[in-house]
Amino acid sequence: MSFIKKGATTLAIAGAMFAVAGCSSSEPKQQDPNIDSVIQQSEQGYRNTTVGYSFTYPENWQNSVVQRDTFEWNDQRIDAQNMAVFYYKNFELNNTPEPLLALATYPQQEWEQMQRQAKDRSGSTPPYVIATKDDQVLVAYINTKNPYDAGSRQGQEYARHVLTPGQVQSAINW
Repeated sequence: MSFIKKGATTLAIAGAMFAVAGCSSSEPKQQDPNIDSVIQQSEQGYRNTTVGYSFTYPENWQNSVVQRDTFEWNDQRIDAQNMAVFYYKNFELNNTPEPLLALATYPQQEWEQMQRQAKDRSGSTPPYVIATKDDQVLVAYINTKNPYDAGSRQGQEYARHVLTPGQVQSAINW
């Protein structure tokens, strides 16, 4: 009887080890061909593996910012190759997150053409060039319009989450 119990225990342990080994496979996962980018988000920041840059979150962004893959910025479609938008999540009001920052990439030639066309337009804050690599330009769209009353606690908290172009640039590794 003792032999059967030992055998069953050994078999159970071996089965558990096999199951755990199967869960930690190092094979790459199948990617949806309709998704433009492979995104990883952690508590420390954001990594775009398609374009190859990472963005380290400022300390005050921890647990108060959500990231979404979208081509919408302030109710306008952005025709970038790759884009991620970071939203301030006001957990107290539990309403729609407000956009803080968008990181977008463009081919160099397309970016230069957009800049020539933008000289004819005015109104919205232009994006800032954060970095260039090979034929790609990484730009930041920064929301400088506080959606809350600037004197309120929510408005002050939102303002503390808005980054300057220099802060974004220093948080990028590309």
